[in-house]
Amino acid sequence: MHDCYIASGWFNENQARDLENIKTALDELGVNYFSPKDEIVAKPDASTEEQEMIFKGNVDAITGGDFVVCNTRDKDLGTIFEAGFSYASNVPIIYYAEGLQGNFNLMLSRSGRAVATNIEELKEHVKGIMDNPKYEKEYIGFVEWFCRWCLHLKSTYKI
Repeated sequence: MHDCYIASGWFNENQARDLENIKTALDELGVNYFSPKDEIVAKPDASTEEQEMIFKGNVDAITGGDFVVCNTRDKDLGTIFEAGFSYASNVPIIYYAEGLQGNFNLMLSRSGRAVATNIEELKEHVKGIMDNPKYEKEYIGFVEWFCRWCLHLKSTYKI
């Protein structure tokens, strides 16, 4: 049994580092997780039957968990599929976008419960969703924050 499915590429140095950081954060919080990289990876010469078994294993692991942590680094296509499948299956998503400072993709932000831009934020959101399955926290990037601040000044000072 697992609490969390980790949707993440691991196909370059940055993705692999993010994945390990996510797993470490979840370990520190005592969260049981399913990471496809560690569970069921297709070999390049996998038969159609093996591919189907791996596909079914992954989608079953997504729906069998309480939530998904989705690493958006480098927009891995499998990860993006896993996010869409999670949303369509009503499995809550926490997006992990290390270092993000600006706006976040509209379709992803509307499909997720929270966006973490660093490991500490990820831990906060994971604790939140573990404590309350309906947990949500809106992501406000710097650009959005600045625009809201300007509107606030305009209305406050009648500019």
